[in-house]
Amino acid sequence: MQSWFSLVAVLVVSTAAAQPLSLEDALRAADVHSPRLAAQRHAVTAAGHQSASAGALPDPRLRLGIENLPVTGPDRYRYGADSMTAGVIGLAQEFPNAAKREARTLRAERLREVESAGLLASRAALQRDVAAAWLELHFAERGRTALERLGQRIAVQSEAAPAAIARGRQSLAEAFMLRQAREEVNDRVIEQERTIAKARIALATWIGSEARRPLAELPDTTKLPQPAEALLARLAEQPQLRVLERREALARAEVEMARSERRADWMLEVEYGQRRPYFDNMLTVMLSFPLSLRREERQDRDIASRLAELEQARAMQEDARRMREAEVRGWVADFETAERRVARYESILLPLARERSAAAQAAYRGGRGELGPVLEAERSIAETELGLVQVATERAKAWANLAFLFVPEAP
Repeated sequence: MQSWFSLVAVLVVSTAAAQPLSLEDALRAADVHSPRLAAQRHAVTAAGHQSASAGALPDPRLRLGIENLPVTGPDRYRYGADSMTAGVIGLAQEFPNAAKREARTLRAERLREVESAGLLASRAALQRDVAAAWLELHFAERGRTALERLGQRIAVQSEAAPAAIARGRQSLAEAFMLRQAREEVNDRVIEQERTIAKARIALATWIGSEARRPLAELPDTTKLPQPAEALLARLAEQPQLRVLERREALARAEVEMARSERRADWMLEVEYGQRRPYFDNMLTVMLSFPLSLRREERQDRDIASRLAELEQARAMQEDARRMREAEVRGWVADFETAERRVARYESILLPLARERSAAAQAAYRGGRGELGPVLEAERSIAETELGLVQVATERAKAWANLAFLFVPEAP
């Protein structure tokens, strides 16, 4: 019975491993297994805990001791001999001013928002990285397919060489030319296998063992997820820019925190002095306040420093917005250019290469041509197919950069 269950488990695992890995599957796997996202989620949790306690009062202080114990004279170290000696127990509580407590709460909340925005930014970057790795692997395999088709076409001609030599229609030198061409293609296939292996390793960096699965069909990368102007209009929602926006809000909270330092805190101390049975017990109540001397050298400078940091955050946000806008426009240009080139490859360049091959084949079979132009025409088909793969890769990567420019809220 146990062996039967083991066999079923192996079959289930094998079936799951054989299921094609879609781009959506890769994105979900990366979201679950990414240590980058795990670290950022912990940062959000930590900031949330800090936000919950930021405005609380400091812990009170317990005071225990002996006051005014004589250490010289005939009553030295004698408790109860002097009326000023007392065993003291007391509590001290610091009360930050209301503005400071509100500023601390606001700063902690803004820090939590920065970390939450950072989580979205990390997810967006991760999705683009995973999509780029998945697409790289997909098109590397398409490149291998193009080379394998070239190898098959040359193999058909190479297998027919002995009969052609026997009938006097092909020379021995041409047979060696076919064999050499076939082995050259095989060498290129081996090199392409290395490219595929490295692409799969890169994908495994993000999704682990899921990268071993065969890839599913390519999603539709022929259309932008949104028009270019719509993407630019939503640019402020882009996660990396949202992080800088939240950092600006955090810098404003730091300014308010510095301003709250200009208001005085205060501390309440209550002490009970035990002197019985020799003397009466005593109660002491004390209020203490800091003295803000030379405010222009401390608090005012702190405020000026925070204001400068706020202006720095604003400038960095504007700089990042301009850079991101240029980047988005560049991706749109890449996509549109690649789209036009793909159309030219499919409608002009690839048909021309095939017509050239057909003409060379016809001339060779009719005895009016040589084998060299035939092989060159076959290589031209393969090179054109590889060029189409390269251009389609560029289009797909531009599509992925734009498709994952925005991400939904983190789960």
